[in-house]
Amino acid sequence: MEFHLVVVGKTAFPEIEAGIKRYLDRLIHYAPIRIHVVRGEKIGKNVSEDKVRQIESERIQKVVSAGGHVVVWDQRGKQLSSAAFAELLQRLRSGGTSTLWMVIGGPLGLSPGLLKQADTVLSLSNMTFPHDIARLLVVEQVYRGFTILEGTPYHK
Repeated sequence: MEFHLVVVGKTAFPEIEAGIKRYLDRLIHYAPIRIHVVRGEKIGKNVSEDKVRQIESERIQKVVSAGGHVVVWDQRGKQLSSAAFAELLQRLRSGGTSTLWMVIGGPLGLSPGLLKQADTVLSLSNMTFPHDIARLLVVEQVYRGFTILEGTPYHK
């Protein structure tokens, strides 16, 4: 299974970027991975938040190609335990999914249209996290999911 992470804008914190890189370097042992950074729209008083979400979501849709399973991370999505997330990865892998897209929006989230088009909408928590931290958490959970499937001691 090929894994794609689609994010809006660059990470603002070098420490978080280093953490993301750490898990990406580990993840490569389980699946090929590509990172796609789409340009974030400037948030200001001349553009509504809905318009920002729409523009960023359109940029994401141009990157995400057909034929894969799209998982969108949103605070209104379904929450899973790490073990249940690993089971989802296994179902997708054994079901023949060759490409898995993980999409994390910008600070304002994603458009309702993109959320409706997603195959799966997941949430990290009932809490709200900065999108930079959400990236780190998603990458760590994907890595954790694969280690659970492979039976390695990381999850213990």
